Amino acid sequence: MMDRLLRSFLWGAVPVATLLLTLMPVLAPRAMVAVIAVWLALLTLRVAIDPVPVTRAHVRHFLFLVLPFLVMLLDNLRAPDLAEGWKYTERGAALLLFPLGFLLLGAPSTAPFRRAMTDVFSAAAVALALYANIGIAIGGVPSGTGGGFAYDYRAAFSAITAIHPPYAAYFLLSAALFQLDHVLAGAWHRAWRIATIAGLFIAAALLASRMPLIAFIAAGLCIVALRLPRKKALAVAGALVGGGALIALALPGTGQRIVESFGATKMPATAYEVTSSNIRTVIAHCTREAIGEHWLLGTGQARAQATLDACYRPFGIPLLLDGSYGTHDQPLHWWLCFGIAGIGLFLVYFGALLRDAWRARDTAHLAFLVLLLGCMLTENVLARQWGTVLFACFNALFVAGRMEVGRTGQRN
Repeated sequence: MMDRLLRSFLWGAVPVATLLLTLMPVLAPRAMVAVIAVWLALLTLRVAIDPVPVTRAHVRHFLFLVLPFLVMLLDNLRAPDLAEGWKYTERGAALLLFPLGFLLLGAPSTAPFRRAMTDVFSAAAVALALYANIGIAIGGVPSGTGGGFAYDYRAAFSAITAIHPPYAAYFLLSAALFQLDHVLAGAWHRAWRIATIAGLFIAAALLASRMPLIAFIAAGLCIVALRLPRKKALAVAGALVGGGALIALALPGTGQRIVESFGATKMPATAYEVTSSNIRTVIAHCTREAIGEHWLLGTGQARAQATLDACYRPFGIPLLLDGSYGTHDQPLHWWLCFGIAGIGLFLVYFGALLRDAWRARDTAHLAFLVLLLGCMLTENVLARQWGTVLFACFNALFVAGRMEVGRTGQRN
């Protein structure tokens, strides 16, 4: 009797715990870690009582998805000490935990459940946007940064949510893409979903992070091209590009930063000339210099930031020396850390994911990858928990979902 009750509890609790993963936009990092830990514990207990069939294909895909984490783990051997090395490696732990849960421990990933996951995630993203903007509306946008509305708004957003604005944009625009895919697939409540897409895009545009907006348009065009016949696709694509551009240019913060980016080819001579655009010329210079010196084997994760900081120091820009200004480019970050093997891993890893999503016509996965890959060109997306958890969770969910037919037994 007790065994039956426990089994029933676990089969009911696992889907609930899996859905809770999608609350990541509104959960603090430590709370998210707790949710992941409970999710894995429930999955492990369920598998111990009621094993879930695992095929060779599941094991093969699991091993492929965890490759980046394994590289990070091996790289610990080059750190000054293991504790310091692990500090960097644990940021990528989600790249191990989510494939483990979805591919080996049987977390739900059927098509209806994937739709539920993306809808709950979208609701959480809307909640994030509302919470931040209601707080800003009540408290106002303080003019303390000296950089204009864009920087003042971003500072206020960060103060309220404790999320770095570009990563918040990844949450908001990923949710908008999921809803766009649902709309073009003929999902119910289309009017509400279209309104959600527009609201999320406006909320992301207010953050004035340029590359996420560009990457969203590119990813949206992928969905449109695969979901609609040619004539209709051209019309929707035009509306997507034109509407997105108009919204971005109409908002003061985004317009300011777009104009600012055109004058960012020259390195700032003093700290007073620094903007979020021209500071990247210094970052790009030091990234090229560091990779040039360590192109074959890399510096190792534990030494990458110190190597960049040594290059930043002569420029006399205090902002660059707070220990958080990495390469701002994920493929170059892996190249700097792991050498030629790092850039090779990036190309093979994401190339294979894109190929598989394209072949399966998995529009949600393909668009999600295009969005984050675009963002990876201007940010170390996988170097912070916000970005790693977002990518690893949905990437593993989509991969497992395409393999659902390979399983037997009672799931979902």
